[in-house]
Amino acid sequence: MYKHIAVGLDGSSFAAAAETVAIALAQRLGATVHGIHVIDTSFLEGAFITDISGAMGFEPFLDLGTQMRATLEELAGVIRKRFEEQCAMAGVPAVFHLERAGVFAGMLAGAKLADLLVVGKRGVNARLHEDLLGPTTELLLRRSPVPVVVVPEQTSEIRRPMAAYDGSPKAARALHHAAEMCRSLALPLAVVTVDEKPERGRAILEEARAYLTPHGLECEFRLETGDAVEQVLLSLLGDGGYGAVFLGSHGHSRIVELVLGSTSQFLARKATVPVICMTRA
Repeated sequence: MYKHIAVGLDGSSFAAAAETVAIALAQRLGATVHGIHVIDTSFLEGAFITDISGAMGFEPFLDLGTQMRATLEELAGVIRKRFEEQCAMAGVPAVFHLERAGVFAGMLAGAKLADLLVVGKRGVNARLHEDLLGPTTELLLRRSPVPVVVVPEQTSEIRRPMAAYDGSPKAARALHHAAEMCRSLALPLAVVTVDEKPERGRAILEEARAYLTPHGLECEFRLETGDAVEQVLLSLLGDGGYGAVFLGSHGHSRIVELVLGSTSQFLARKATVPVICMTRA
């Protein structure tokens, strides 16, 4: 199912963790890794160069844009070399994509034929917003056409996964991907339902059990109560708990999600384990 795994590369420690996870998955799944690096064209636009030149006391006609372009191309070469070396050491096929666009558009272009997209929780400016997702990661969680794996800084692999299941269409899609990945990686799977009404919660878990039975997986089914679903799920992750979570991007109306963020965005921000999110249907 996962034969083309894309990973975002920007030279940050978060991207390095994402690269490690993507390569480890490719090793075990027999997949090709597609490394995506984007030269952000906004850095090369005239207005930006003029602002930077003025702030540094230079005249814009000194062609700072050419110098910046050369620097960014050199950085891309360094990132490509590291990526190809890491893939060669792991024995996995590698394809490097250098995109020249806005970062979000470039990531989508590089991952257009991927089955899975792995990204770091934050990027090169992580220290400026340590409690937030990087802006590109947040956009990908909302709009990526393929499932997105959000990786924290200290991560090397996907282990002991759980799937958050509430019976919704995107949760069903997450359960499907969780089953496929766990079967391919020979991992057990825990299915967690959070519901204040035990009878309804048990019915949802039975639905998941019926779906998973033909997959032949070692499964655990767990019913939790609470009205703050994201907080309950977060409490089950990391520090001896589950080591990854599959879920759909759901939970609120679209208007509320635009303001407050979805359950998937909350977990991607707060979790210390990989979050595998089904984005668009």
